Amino acid sequence: MKQLPLLPLVLDGVPPGLVQALVQEGVPVRERDENHSAGRFVLFDSRCGPCEAVVKGQTAIDIDPLREGFNSDPFDALLDTRSARHYFDIFGLPVAEEVACVDRRRVRRRILYRLRAEIEKAGGIWLCLAAYPFPYRSALNFRIDYDEYDNKDFESTLNAVAGNEHATSHFVNAAAYLPHKVALERFCGLDVGSHGFRHHTYRTRQENLDNIRRGIDLLRACGIEPSGFVAPGGRFNRGLLLAMRSLKITHSSEFGLAYDDLPFFPQGSNVLQIPIHPVCLGIFLETVQGENGRRAAATQQAVRAAVEHFCQTARAKYRAGEPVFLYGHPTGRLGRYPQVLRAVFEEAESFAAVWKTTLSEFARWWRLRSRVRIRVIECGGQFVVRAVHQPKTYQPAVEYWRGRHVARMPLAGREVRFAPAALAYERPTPNPGIRAVRDQRPKRLREQILRMVDWEKETPVEEIAASNLRNLAKRTLRRWRA
Repeated sequence: MKQLPLLPLVLDGVPPGLVQALVQEGVPVRERDENHSAGRFVLFDSRCGPCEAVVKGQTAIDIDPLREGFNSDPFDALLDTRSARHYFDIFGLPVAEEVACVDRRRVRRRILYRLRAEIEKAGGIWLCLAAYPFPYRSALNFRIDYDEYDNKDFESTLNAVAGNEHATSHFVNAAAYLPHKVALERFCGLDVGSHGFRHHTYRTRQENLDNIRRGIDLLRACGIEPSGFVAPGGRFNRGLLLAMRSLKITHSSEFGLAYDDLPFFPQGSNVLQIPIHPVCLGIFLETVQGENGRRAAATQQAVRAAVEHFCQTARAKYRAGEPVFLYGHPTGRLGRYPQVLRAVFEEAESFAAVWKTTLSEFARWWRLRSRVRIRVIECGGQFVVRAVHQPKTYQPAVEYWRGRHVARMPLAGREVRFAPAALAYERPTPNPGIRAVRDQRPKRLREQILRMVDWEKETPVEEIAASNLRNLAKRTLRRWRA
């Protein structure tokens, strides 16, 4: 009988969260169909019933034991879209931000580490499509969100990224720049995306649709074709997802959905999410207290802490082979303290194999990567990797893991042969990341009411659509306060 391929893994009704994790990691997979000989290893979930009959030479692996040790179902957690306020203890500063309730990267790594052990124990191998084109081992981008306009800070920020423009992406809040259209000329040749018209992420599809479309239209009227969108405040909800899908947004980035992780397509969506590091200079500055001289000294301390944190984070991510995607704002922050940007780019100069890229370029690569199909067979003590649908504009690579070590190889041509003993291995340094601690304090009644009515002051009262009870309450409160 013909030998079954080691990869792809055959999926027999496994949870969507696991499928998403495997695709992110670049592990070759294929849904089970009438072609029962697609792969040697079949993954199934015993909670949904027994595995269908396997053919001779196949091994069925139950993924249910991967759930052990988690407080809740980890596969459901990988699809969780909730966010909440969290604290990060960074050099003794309690910086806070509203981020995703689930650290997807931590859950994903834990699940796949266990799955890998099961597959290797059964005689399989762990080979992935690399997250970056060959020969890169990481990617660098600094995302800048232009929420407000201040001429001095605007110019200072763009001057600070001079020479590294190819590693930046700029997302413009159109309402703030409507009176300053001349400033938009400075974005010529840069990677520019939309940050909406009003700086607010709404709850409903229609409101988000109107806000995003209006922001895009203004940029186009100024001669800028925006690529991608990022939601104000990093918020995420189903109404936003539906609006982005309707507008055919190619990529987005909301840390209210995911942070510090590899890109992925949310379930039922073709809008690529590119997670970033959720800590920015602004939340360091928000910790500053005191009067006059004390406040000035505390501000400098916060800026120094931010510089050290970003450089430390960049080093850790690069050594672990993770994307170095950071972000910040110019007005009162990066523009006032441009040493933060300069320090990050100077630190990156020591990264020998980092891909300095825009988010638009990275999104193009990731979509092409998702089309590549890999098949691995064993032949005479060697492994043969066969690939189809390879992109012409990038050189894909595969990673072969042996214990804690990995060997990277370019996918040159349709077939690559290798003997594990003949490869050159390296050992990535695991990145522990930063721990987000959820704010467990009970919300006061006032906070609950404001959240319930989607309180914000960005939208003029006359533009708040009276399409639901929430908006009617918000409009009433806004007029009462006025």
